[in-house]
Amino acid sequence: MKFAKQIQTERLLLQPLRKRNLWFFCRLIGSQSVRRYLGGPVVWSQRLSRFRRYMSAPDFVGIWVVSLTERNQPIGLVELGPHRDGKDYEISYQFSPTFWGKGLANEAVQAVISHALGETDLERIIAETQSANSASCRLLRTQGLVEVERVERFGAEQIIFATS
Repeated sequence: MKFAKQIQTERLLLQPLRKRNLWFFCRLIGSQSVRRYLGGPVVWSQRLSRFRRYMSAPDFVGIWVVSLTERNQPIGLVELGPHRDGKDYEISYQFSPTFWGKGLANEAVQAVISHALGETDLERIIAETQSANSASCRLLRTQGLVEVERVERFGAEQIIFATS
């Protein structure tokens, strides 16, 4: 499976992760608020190895740095790759808190879902989030994803959402 290298929306440009994104990536995954529902911030000593793993992701995994078109400023990260269930593809996202509440994550997630369902052979996309993460649940419902299952994982209740 091959995903688009670049996806553009009205306000955003989604591009592959590049070496120049290292500092942004490290700050993002090290943020307590960003990682509140994602297992907590990644410790400093593990950030570079995590970045290298993302940089060397296989073609069947889509990883995009989300930037504001007008400033070419990175604001988030969206990933689309195989889910742990082995049959579905999962979308996940992390955005800098400065840009929360502006509809930017919603716009980026919508662009990736539209691309994946319209231009690849994927028929369904899922997302897994903690039930306590009301903002993420709201975003996924806004995208038309519906709750299909609840599971206990990582010490918390998770909701699995899916496109119809």
